[in-house]
Amino acid sequence: MPVFKTQSIALTGLAGDLVTVEVDISDGLPSFTLLGLPDASLNESRERVRTALSNIGKKLNNRRTTISLSPASLPKSGTGFDLAIAIGLLGSQGEINPELLTGSVLLGELGLDGSVKPITGILAALIAAKKFQISRAIIPSLNFGEAKLLSGIEIIPTNSLSSAINY
Repeated sequence: MPVFKTQSIALTGLAGDLVTVEVDISDGLPSFTLLGLPDASLNESRERVRTALSNIGKKLNNRRTTISLSPASLPKSGTGFDLAIAIGLLGSQGEINPELLTGSVLLGELGLDGSVKPITGILAALIAAKKFQISRAIIPSLNFGEAKLLSGIEIIPTNSLSSAINY
């Protein structure tokens, strides 16, 4: 399967940058590598994402998994990339049609049970997404009240990874 791409937003203060999450699953010793200047909380997404996927009944291939957050030179922090990483992993296994994500960003922290938890800075992230001509954002339901203050971008709230997959 070719590299599967999703998009998210990295915040530095109130300024946001579009981040492409590229996922590649290939032959080789089983591993899970996260590239692109992740901070400690982002590095922990490996376990949050794996456990959330397992707890909703999705199996990850036990292969060499590489996830690149680009641009690589931009520092990335926080847990808001979890949803984009999880969807990217499923897409790289052929479970999600990449065309359905065109023009979308995915924002949200995953609970170990597969729930999608709210993140800080959602309005700033959505303003940045709009600046980058993003037309749709899948976000945590608990952030919807704040997100609906912004017009010109379709907001899809989700409570769980399962509902995001089904969307």
